[in-house]
Amino acid sequence: MRKWRAALFFFAVVAACITSYEVFDVRAAFFCAALGPRTKEIFGFLTRFGISTPYLVAAAAGFVYFRFIGKNKGLANLAAFLFLAVALSGLANDLIKLVGRSRPILLLAKGFYGFKPFTGKYIYTSFPSGHANTIASLCDGLYLVVDRFKYLLLLVALAVMTSRVVVGAHFPSDVLFGAYLGVVITGLLAEGFEKRGLRIRLRSKSEPALDRANPDLM
Repeated sequence: MRKWRAALFFFAVVAACITSYEVFDVRAAFFCAALGPRTKEIFGFLTRFGISTPYLVAAAAGFVYFRFIGKNKGLANLAAFLFLAVALSGLANDLIKLVGRSRPILLLAKGFYGFKPFTGKYIYTSFPSGHANTIASLCDGLYLVVDRFKYLLLLVALAVMTSRVVVGAHFPSDVLFGAYLGVVITGLLAEGFEKRGLRIRLRSKSEPALDRANPDLM
């Protein structure tokens, strides 16, 4: 993405987050708090797919296997890319959480809506959403790797992101910026891999898949 487009995208996301903070976030919190238990149960299940640990473990295991056992450097690099996409996005997300935005539970229980920076307490780590960050970086990374299933991956990401608001863990602006951060860092990481000659696509239209018959295609 060109620099001016990246800058425009950033300011558009920031503007959307500010608008959501001022207009939509409080309304969304109260609306979701009034939803029935069955709806909460469904989205409570979906929200588990935003936990980063299983993806990090799977990607790390994949890297170790393909690098040292399967002897497939291409697939090992793909596993490393997915691991770093989720891990680095998560680290950046955690740093921004120090702004100390209160979670919806404080709004609903005590009427507090605002910021309390650098406390490190869970109830003041609403912005940005870690689950949204994880699923956005993972789905974007998978799309860059397989170059297909675009709309399915988008649907999965949106379902998990929506779940964070429905279960009362985040406001919409938290989810939006968390997802944005995940996509941006994943994109930058992909550019870094490609500049170093490490192809991140599992298969392209003119090339065979990365398999044991051709282990050094990167």
